[in-house]
Amino acid sequence: MILIHKKSGKKFYIEEVNKDFHTNFGILKKDDLIKSKPGDIIISHIGEEFLVLNDTFIDKIEKIIRKTQTINYKDIGMLISLTGIGSGSNIIEIGTGSGFLTAFLANIVKPFGKVYSYEIREDFYEIAKKNLEKLNLIDYVELKLKNAYEGLDEKDIDVVISDIPEPWNLIDHAYKSLKFGGFFVSFLPNITSVLKLLDNNDKFLFLGVYENITRKWIYKKSNVLRPRNVELVHTEFLVLLRKI
Repeated sequence: MILIHKKSGKKFYIEEVNKDFHTNFGILKKDDLIKSKPGDIIISHIGEEFLVLNDTFIDKIEKIIRKTQTINYKDIGMLISLTGIGSGSNIIEIGTGSGFLTAFLANIVKPFGKVYSYEIREDFYEIAKKNLEKLNLIDYVELKLKNAYEGLDEKDIDVVISDIPEPWNLIDHAYKSLKFGGFFVSFLPNITSVLKLLDNNDKFLFLGVYENITRKWIYKKSNVLRPRNVELVHTEFLVLLRKI
Protein backbone atom coordinates (compact mmCIF):
# COMPACT_ATOMS: atom_id res chain seq x y z
CA MET A 1 0.00 0.00 0.00
CA ILE A 2 1.16 3.54 -0.83
CA LEU A 3 0.06 6.62 1.10
CA ILE A 4 0.55 10.12 -0.32
CA HIS A 5 0.39 13.02 2.13
CA LYS A 6 -1.85 15.46 0.28
CA LYS A 7 -0.24 18.72 1.41
CA SER A 8 3.42 17.79 0.95
CA GLY A 9 3.22 15.00 -1.63
CA LYS A 10 5.47 12.84 0.53
CA LYS A 11 5.11 9.13 -0.13
CA PHE A 12 4.90 6.39 2.49
CA TYR A 13 5.12 2.67 1.74
CA ILE A 14 3.35 0.16 4.00
CA GLU A 15 4.24 -3.50 3.47
CA GLU A 16 1.89 -5.02 6.07
CA VAL A 17 -1.25 -3.47 7.50
CA ASN A 18 -1.14 -5.01 10.97
CA LYS A 19 -0.66 -2.02 13.26
CA ASP A 20 -1.03 1.75 13.49
CA PHE A 21 1.28 3.63 11.12
CA HIS A 22 3.25 6.54 12.58
CA THR A 23 4.33 9.52 10.46
CA ASN A 24 5.47 13.07 11.16
CA PHE A 25 2.01 14.10 9.93
CA GLY A 26 0.22 12.05 12.56
CA ILE A 27 -0.82 8.50 13.31
CA LEU A 28 -2.94 6.44 10.92
CA LYS A 29 -5.12 3.86 12.64
CA LYS A 30 -4.81 0.19 11.72
CA ASP A 31 -8.56 -0.21 11.24
CA ASP A 32 -8.64 2.70 8.76
CA LEU A 33 -5.76 1.19 6.81
CA ILE A 34 -7.33 -2.28 6.66
CA LYS A 35 -10.68 -1.11 5.28
CA SER A 36 -9.22 1.44 2.84
CA LYS A 37 -9.08 0.98 -0.93
CA PRO A 38 -7.26 2.87 -3.72
CA GLY A 39 -8.61 6.41 -4.04
CA ASP A 40 -9.74 6.66 -0.41
CA ILE A 41 -8.62 9.42 1.93
CA ILE A 42 -7.36 8.46 5.39
CA ILE A 43 -7.15 11.14 8.07
CA SER A 44 -4.46 11.02 10.76
CA HIS A 45 -5.10 11.72 14.43
CA ILE A 46 -4.09 15.38 13.89
CA GLY A 47 -6.33 15.86 10.84
CA GLU A 48 -3.78 15.40 8.03
CA GLU A 49 -5.11 13.77 4.83
CA PHE A 50 -3.46 10.83 3.05
CA LEU A 51 -4.42 9.43 -0.36
CA VAL A 52 -4.39 5.63 -0.71
CA LEU A 53 -2.78 4.03 -3.79
CA ASN A 54 -1.93 0.49 -4.83
CA ASP A 55 1.80 -0.18 -4.74
CA THR A 56 3.43 -0.90 -8.10
CA PHE A 57 6.66 -2.64 -9.06
CA ILE A 58 8.54 0.68 -8.88
CA ASP A 59 7.23 1.33 -5.36
CA LYS A 60 8.20 -2.14 -4.20
CA ILE A 61 11.69 -2.24 -5.67
CA GLU A 62 12.63 0.92 -3.80
CA LYS A 63 12.31 -1.09 -0.58
CA ILE A 64 14.45 -4.12 -1.40
CA ILE A 65 17.70 -4.89 0.40
CA ARG A 66 20.67 -3.28 -1.35
CA LYS A 67 24.08 -4.48 -0.22
CA THR A 68 25.79 -3.74 -3.54
CA GLN A 69 25.98 -0.81 -5.91
CA THR A 70 23.03 -0.95 -8.31
CA ILE A 71 22.64 0.14 -11.91
CA ASN A 72 20.96 3.52 -12.27
CA TYR A 73 17.37 3.75 -13.54
CA LYS A 74 18.45 5.79 -16.57
CA ASP A 75 20.97 3.14 -17.61
CA ILE A 76 18.38 0.37 -17.25
CA GLY A 77 16.10 2.35 -19.54
CA MET A 78 18.87 2.71 -22.11
CA LEU A 79 19.62 -1.02 -21.95
CA ILE A 80 15.98 -1.90 -22.65
CA SER A 81 15.61 0.57 -25.52
CA LEU A 82 18.83 -0.48 -27.26
CA THR A 83 18.22 -4.24 -27.11
CA GLY A 84 14.43 -4.45 -27.44
CA ILE A 85 14.04 -6.71 -24.41
CA GLY A 86 10.41 -7.68 -23.90
CA SER A 87 8.04 -10.37 -22.72
CA GLY A 88 9.40 -13.75 -23.81
CA SER A 89 13.05 -12.67 -24.00
CA ASN A 90 15.65 -15.02 -22.55
CA ILE A 91 18.51 -13.19 -20.86
CA ILE A 92 21.77 -14.02 -19.14
CA GLU A 93 22.85 -11.56 -16.47
CA ILE A 94 26.39 -11.80 -15.14
CA GLY A 95 26.79 -10.22 -11.72
CA THR A 96 23.52 -10.55 -9.81
CA GLY A 97 24.51 -8.40 -6.84
CA SER A 98 21.41 -7.54 -4.82
CA GLY A 99 19.13 -8.47 -7.73
CA PHE A 100 18.10 -4.91 -8.63
CA LEU A 101 18.63 -5.18 -12.40
CA THR A 102 17.57 -8.83 -12.20
CA ALA A 103 14.17 -7.75 -10.91
CA PHE A 104 13.70 -5.19 -13.68
CA LEU A 105 14.61 -7.79 -16.30
CA ALA A 106 12.31 -10.43 -14.79
CA ASN A 107 9.42 -7.96 -14.64
CA ILE A 108 9.89 -7.24 -18.35
CA VAL A 109 10.40 -10.78 -19.71
CA LYS A 110 7.57 -12.42 -17.72
CA PRO A 111 5.49 -14.48 -18.14
CA PHE A 112 7.15 -16.37 -20.99
CA GLY A 113 10.80 -15.30 -20.75
CA LYS A 114 13.56 -16.15 -18.29
CA VAL A 115 16.53 -14.46 -16.65
CA TYR A 116 19.56 -16.63 -15.90
CA SER A 117 21.63 -14.70 -13.39
CA TYR A 118 25.19 -15.63 -12.38
CA GLU A 119 26.76 -14.62 -9.05
CA ILE A 120 29.97 -15.88 -7.42
CA ARG A 121 29.33 -14.57 -3.88
CA GLU A 122 26.94 -16.65 -1.81
CA ASP A 123 25.92 -13.72 0.42
CA PHE A 124 24.83 -11.67 -2.61
CA TYR A 125 23.09 -14.74 -4.05
CA GLU A 126 21.00 -15.11 -0.87
CA ILE A 127 20.13 -11.40 -0.76
CA ALA A 128 19.02 -11.45 -4.39
CA LYS A 129 16.92 -14.56 -3.78
CA LYS A 130 15.11 -12.88 -0.87
CA ASN A 131 14.51 -9.72 -2.90
CA LEU A 132 13.11 -11.59 -5.89
CA GLU A 133 10.85 -13.66 -3.66
CA LYS A 134 9.61 -10.49 -1.99
CA LEU A 135 8.80 -9.01 -5.41
CA ASN A 136 7.08 -12.25 -6.56
CA LEU A 137 9.50 -12.54 -9.49
CA ILE A 138 11.54 -15.59 -8.49
CA ASP A 139 9.61 -17.85 -10.89
CA TYR A 140 11.04 -15.91 -13.84
CA VAL A 141 14.66 -16.09 -12.67
CA GLU A 142 17.15 -18.92 -12.37
CA LEU A 143 19.81 -17.80 -9.90
CA LYS A 144 23.16 -19.49 -10.39
CA LEU A 145 25.94 -19.53 -7.80
CA LYS A 146 28.68 -19.90 -10.39
CA ASN A 147 31.70 -18.12 -11.85
CA ALA A 148 30.66 -16.97 -15.32
CA TYR A 149 34.31 -16.72 -16.39
CA GLU A 150 34.32 -20.54 -16.36
CA GLY A 151 31.46 -20.74 -18.87
CA LEU A 152 27.74 -20.16 -19.43
CA ASP A 153 25.28 -23.04 -19.47
CA GLU A 154 22.49 -21.60 -21.61
CA LYS A 155 22.14 -21.44 -25.41
CA ASP A 156 19.92 -19.53 -27.85
CA ILE A 157 19.90 -16.46 -25.58
CA ASP A 158 18.62 -13.05 -26.73
CA VAL A 159 20.83 -10.81 -24.59
CA VAL A 160 23.88 -11.36 -22.37
CA ILE A 161 24.42 -8.55 -19.86
CA SER A 162 27.70 -8.15 -17.98
CA ASP A 163 28.12 -6.02 -14.86
CA ILE A 164 31.48 -7.39 -13.72
CA PRO A 165 35.02 -5.97 -13.95
CA GLU A 166 36.56 -8.05 -16.76
CA PRO A 167 33.97 -8.64 -19.51
CA TRP A 168 36.70 -9.33 -22.09
CA ASN A 169 37.04 -12.73 -20.39
CA LEU A 170 33.40 -13.43 -21.28
CA ILE A 171 33.58 -12.79 -25.02
CA ASP A 172 33.86 -16.43 -26.11
CA HIS A 173 31.28 -17.64 -23.58
CA ALA A 174 28.76 -14.93 -24.51
CA TYR A 175 29.21 -15.59 -28.22
CA LYS A 176 28.47 -19.31 -27.78
CA SER A 177 25.37 -18.64 -25.65
CA LEU A 178 23.76 -15.99 -27.86
CA LYS A 179 21.45 -16.68 -30.77
CA PHE A 180 22.34 -15.14 -34.13
CA GLY A 181 21.56 -11.42 -33.88
CA GLY A 182 21.70 -11.46 -30.08
CA PHE A 183 23.28 -8.67 -28.05
CA PHE A 184 26.23 -8.64 -25.66
CA VAL A 185 25.94 -5.66 -23.31
CA SER A 186 28.60 -4.61 -20.83
CA PHE A 187 28.32 -1.96 -18.13
CA LEU A 188 31.72 -0.48 -17.27
CA PRO A 189 32.72 2.38 -14.93
CA ASN A 190 35.61 3.89 -16.89
CA ILE A 191 36.89 4.36 -20.43
CA THR A 192 40.05 2.32 -19.77
CA SER A 193 37.94 -0.80 -19.25
CA VAL A 194 35.83 0.06 -22.29
CA LEU A 195 38.94 0.26 -24.48
CA LYS A 196 40.24 -3.07 -23.17
CA LEU A 197 36.94 -4.77 -23.96
CA LEU A 198 36.85 -3.35 -27.48
CA ASP A 199 40.51 -4.18 -28.15
CA ASN A 200 39.90 -7.79 -27.12
CA ASN A 201 36.74 -8.18 -29.17
CA ASP A 202 37.31 -10.29 -32.28
CA LYS A 203 33.87 -11.89 -32.59
CA PHE A 204 31.07 -9.35 -32.20
CA LEU A 205 29.91 -6.46 -34.35
CA PHE A 206 30.58 -3.22 -32.46
CA LEU A 207 27.45 -1.05 -32.25
CA GLY A 208 28.45 1.68 -29.83
CA VAL A 209 29.58 3.06 -26.49
CA TYR A 210 26.87 4.99 -24.68
CA GLU A 211 26.86 7.37 -21.74
CA ASN A 212 23.44 8.41 -20.50
CA ILE A 213 23.26 11.90 -18.98
CA THR A 214 20.00 13.13 -17.45
CA ARG A 215 19.07 16.22 -15.47
CA LYS A 216 16.16 16.48 -13.05
CA TRP A 217 14.33 19.77 -12.50
CA ILE A 218 12.96 21.25 -9.28
CA TYR A 219 9.44 22.67 -9.30
CA LYS A 220 7.68 24.79 -6.69
CA LYS A 221 4.26 26.11 -7.63
CA SER A 222 4.23 29.71 -8.93
CA ASN A 223 7.79 30.19 -7.77
CA VAL A 224 10.54 27.90 -9.02
CA LEU A 225 11.31 25.76 -12.06
CA ARG A 226 15.02 25.10 -12.39
CA PRO A 227 17.51 22.24 -12.74
CA ARG A 228 19.00 20.77 -9.60
CA ASN A 229 22.28 22.36 -8.58
CA VAL A 230 23.93 19.01 -7.85
CA GLU A 231 23.39 16.12 -10.25
CA LEU A 232 24.83 12.63 -10.66
CA VAL A 233 26.02 12.97 -14.25
CA HIS A 234 28.29 10.06 -15.12
CA THR A 235 27.25 6.67 -13.79
CA GLU A 236 28.75 4.13 -16.20
CA PHE A 237 29.34 3.34 -19.85
CA LEU A 238 27.24 0.86 -21.78
CA VAL A 239 29.08 -1.06 -24.51
CA LEU A 240 26.79 -2.65 -27.09
CA LEU A 241 27.95 -5.58 -29.27
CA ARG A 242 25.96 -7.89 -31.52
CA LYS A 243 26.43 -11.45 -32.78
CA ILE A 244 26.28 -11.67 -36.57
